[in-house]
Amino acid sequence: MVRLFVTLLLFLLAPYWTHTASAKPPRALPVDPSSLTNASPDATAATNVAPVPPPLPLAVPGGINIDWFGHGFVYITSSFGVRAAIDPFGPTTVHYPFPPHITADFVLISHEAEDHASLEDNQGRPLIFGHPLIYRSVAAVGLNRANGIDFHGVSLQRDPNQDSGANTAFLLTFDGISMCYLGQIAAPLLPTEQDQLGHVDVVFLPVGLTGMTVAQLNQVASQLGAKVIIPINYKTEFSGDLQLRGLDEYLDGTHLPVRRFDTHEIALTPAALPAEPTVYVLKSP
Repeated sequence: MVRLFVTLLLFLLAPYWTHTASAKPPRALPVDPSSLTNASPDATAATNVAPVPPPLPLAVPGGINIDWFGHGFVYITSSFGVRAAIDPFGPTTVHYPFPPHITADFVLISHEAEDHASLEDNQGRPLIFGHPLIYRSVAAVGLNRANGIDFHGVSLQRDPNQDSGANTAFLLTFDGISMCYLGQIAAPLLPTEQDQLGHVDVVFLPVGLTGMTVAQLNQVASQLGAKVIIPINYKTEFSGDLQLRGLDEYLDGTHLPVRRFDTHEIALTPAALPAEPTVYVLKSP
């Protein structure tokens, strides 16, 4: 009798359960699109889904991540994911590929030249996303603060021929590693400039600038006491018509040990800094 009653009850409730299940389907688990091997090649276009941007540089525990995107464009990520872009190039003067979908928290611009101070492409579209704070050349001189990071802008002397405009060097520290970006430096540091910049762990040295000799460039690195010298802003196939010194010419004239990397991105921690000044050559993008 009990079995008959249960069977009758299940029969009466079955339509209600079926309606409820169809109204509230089970929640799907996240799916990796790469696992859908039978997906149509035009599936992305059909659904009008924007392409996924490349991953951002990983934050390094207790250290920093440095990217050199070519010419004078340097991109630094702290261990907490704070991102600084320095001197992004424009599309007219040099011809390096601009990193797509790059995001920054703040942007530093050493001097107002198209190949060092571009935030938009030729169509007026932004090159750097994330609504970053912008610190431009002379307006950035002095103590500044962005995203909890203190940095100094130091006005450097112009070249003796007065051919260049104002230039601001930047001194900033991420995760205990102090760095100096010299911009369009035109002469060895004056004592007052050296006092303002002090000693740093890393210097981004524009070795291609022909207004200074290799010996003078080495002098600047020595004045700053840098342990890591990263050459930037030198002649490559992407430099267009700019009159720049090649990397080999600088390396042939330097007395420092050289370490080459097969990538344009490196990670640094305070404990991993070299014991003696060393040139770190990053791969040209």
